[in-house]
Amino acid sequence: MLRVTLLGNLGADPELRYTSSGSAAASFRVAVNQIRKGPDGERQENTEWFRVTATGPRVEWVKRLTKGNRVMVVGRLQISHYKSRDGEPRTGFDVWADEVESMLPRPRDGDDDGETSDGAESAEPVLAGVSSLGGGEAANQGSSTTNGRGRRATQGASAAPADLEDLPF
Repeated sequence: MLRVTLLGNLGADPELRYTSSGSAAASFRVAVNQIRKGPDGERQENTEWFRVTATGPRVEWVKRLTKGNRVMVVGRLQISHYKSRDGEPRTGFDVWADEVESMLPRPRDGDDDGETSDGAESAEPVLAGVSSLGGGEAANQGSSTTNGRGRRATQGASAAPADLEDLPF
């Protein structure tokens, strides 16, 4: 048995079919790009296409994929030889998927535009108790807290260097 691991992009949305016994099968094509240096030192790019078939519980997940998604497929390889319509000999690569994984990054908090799930923009990191947000009297007032030694530590843009040295961290 030939086992393969493919990392490539879907060439089209998966097609859902049903066998005569009523079980579902999803088929899709994966393009795998290979980049090599040729004998003359030039970069050569080659694309191989694989037909992938997923059955069983993987079908429900695979049918959510769309054209262009980057996927990793692990499965059994079957190589077939046939003649094209032109009469040229061809080789086909069929993979029966045991595993299919999406390689797209997951968005954080459901959004990837810098907003949190409640719609507010994510907070700017504050370094050493000093915000880079400038201007305004409110920014210069800062907040005053008591550190662990009973001394007052001021946080904000107007904090003096001596006050920053008394911070508990």
